[in-house]
Amino acid sequence: MANLQKFRAHESLAIESAGDWQVQSVVTADADGVAVDVTGYHQVHLMSDNDFYFTFNTTGTDSDINTSNDLYLKGGDTIYTLKVPSGLGNGVHLIMERKGSSDASVRVILA
Repeated sequence: MANLQKFRAHESLAIESAGDWQVQSVVTADADGVAVDVTGYHQVHLMSDNDFYFTFNTTGTDSDINTSNDLYLKGGDTIYTLKVPSGLGNGVHLIMERKGSSDASVRVILA
């Protein structure tokens, strides 16, 4: 069960709100993967030029992508919004790895 005591009342109810908007440097999702620390944030907004796989973990190990099971996002002009899972524990990381043979340049905004 998620520890809901670490959030304010409206955050615990999963109401759409964000008290922060942090534009990050573009990250490159390559064949080795890349980890972005999303600890303390509720949403991640992403836009990429190429397809990439993603998952969340608490270790920050960028080799945790399983291309047989993990989901992927299509590259292009679409902006995706992912909710950061709060039940994983402390130190949540977003892990990304390119899907094809070309690296993916991913724009990241943490909210």
